[in-house]
Amino acid sequence: MTTYKIFASAHWRKLIAGVAVGVLLTGCAMTPNGRGGVMVGLDTAELFGTPMSTFRLRDGTEGVLRKDPQGKYSIKLSQAFRVVPLDKAIMARVARVENVGERTVVIVETQERNCAYRYEVLAFQGTDVLQWTVGNCKDRPRVELAVDGKSLNIDFPNYNRLSRMIYTDNRLLNASVAVPPGVDTRAQPFADDALRATGPVIATMPGSDSGRVIPAPPAAAPAPSAAPKAGSRASAKPRRQESQARAAAPAVSSLPAQRTAASAPAAPMIFQAEEIKPVVIDLRK
Repeated sequence: MTTYKIFASAHWRKLIAGVAVGVLLTGCAMTPNGRGGVMVGLDTAELFGTPMSTFRLRDGTEGVLRKDPQGKYSIKLSQAFRVVPLDKAIMARVARVENVGERTVVIVETQERNCAYRYEVLAFQGTDVLQWTVGNCKDRPRVELAVDGKSLNIDFPNYNRLSRMIYTDNRLLNASVAVPPGVDTRAQPFADDALRATGPVIATMPGSDSGRVIPAPPAAAPAPSAAPKAGSRASAKPRRQESQARAAAPAVSSLPAQRTAASAPAAPMIFQAEEIKPVVIDLRK
């Protein structure tokens, strides 16, 4: 009996140790401490929290937006111990996911105290993350992916102009651009839940995301008047006079087309762009 008790105790000790190791492996997370280092602690969001939404990266791995029992939000990738904290968020949701260049850009809409709309722009490549915080606290931005898939525009209304964040080549640039034709900066809401325009869609030139309107094709030239019958002397003289007048006078028929081309809406003028420095996170450390 004594031997059985010893064996049972050893068995339970191994079982408890195995469970503890499993908890440490799945429920451990490292977060930045604000001084360039990390803090290792129990991942309560993984063990007791609520998954809010998932998204898939270009390499096939998944990321999860979670909320822990204390109401704090964070993002964790599969096969990564470290998390991306969203410390100031009292609400968070994944608003847009786009593959841009070699990275997957995830835009998370958050709400903070005294700020209705704040956005975390996260660019993932494996376990390497670039993070920016943008927003004016009162508008959802319009987000448009370039046709070539190499840049992403994030437009906020700014009175009679647009404040444009441009993600490209692992950088986020901030520029001021003219409002494209048909865009109403006073629209409420400026964008829907998916960060797409709420107004009518404007046709754009292929390969361009500037919002230029495609001009209508030129009007067909009027059909030539019927030629007079051959051998008619009465019409020969007017024809010679008409030919001389046409050679002497400028071609007035081209003037309307020139005016139309000159009045066609130009692409928004982009002022000098300023780069916004990211927070760089390595989820392997």
